Amino acid sequence: MTASAEVRIAALERRLSGSYSLLQALVGIRLRSVTDPESRRHLTWLSDVVAAMGLLNRRISEDGPVDFAAYLDDAIGFWRRVAETREIQISVRAVEILLPETHALPLAIIVHEVMSNAVRHGFPDDRRGSIAVAYARASDGISLIIRDTGVGAPRIAPGDGLALVQGLVEHLGGTFAIETAPAAGVGIRVRLPIPGTTTH
Repeated sequence: MTASAEVRIAALERRLSGSYSLLQALVGIRLRSVTDPESRRHLTWLSDVVAAMGLLNRRISEDGPVDFAAYLDDAIGFWRRVAETREIQISVRAVEILLPETHALPLAIIVHEVMSNAVRHGFPDDRRGSIAVAYARASDGISLIIRDTGVGAPRIAPGDGLALVQGLVEHLGGTFAIETAPAAGVGIRVRLPIPGTTTH
C-alpha cells in the first residue's frame, strides 16, 4: 500500500469515527428531552448500536478480517463504564479469531444487545453480580457465550428483547439458545459457522 493510500484511509477512518461520535451525541441530546419510557428505550438502544459500530470501525482494516477479540476488549470497556457506579463485575475471555467484516458487524450488534439486556435489566435495585463473556473457536466457526448472575426469569422467549439477536444469528446461519431460571441469571449461547476462520 502506498503512503498516499494510507493517508486517505486514515482520513476516512477519522471522518467515520467523527460521524459515529456526532450521531451518538445527537441521540444523547434527544434523550435529555424525552420522558416517554418507550421512546427512551428505543433511543437508548440506538445509542448502544451506534457505540458498537463506532468501536468496531476502529478495528476494521481495508478489505481485511477483523480481530474480534480485540473488539470485545473495547466493547467490554464500554460496558464497564456504563456500569461503573454499580457493583457489576464484567469479564471477557476471548481467543484471537479473525472474522470477515460481514460477520463482525452483526456479531458486534449481538454483543451489545445482550450486554444491554444484562446490564440494564438483569440487576434491578442495584443488585450486585457479574457478567462473563466467552468467545472461542467452535468446530465449524465461532462460539459466543454471555452469562450473567442477575435475577433471571422462569423463561425468556426470543421476542422478549432478543428478537434482533435471533434474527441476526439466523441471517448468518447460526444457532441461538437461551438458558435462564429465577434467581439464576441468564445465559445466551451463539454459534456461527464461518468457513476459513483462523485462530492465533
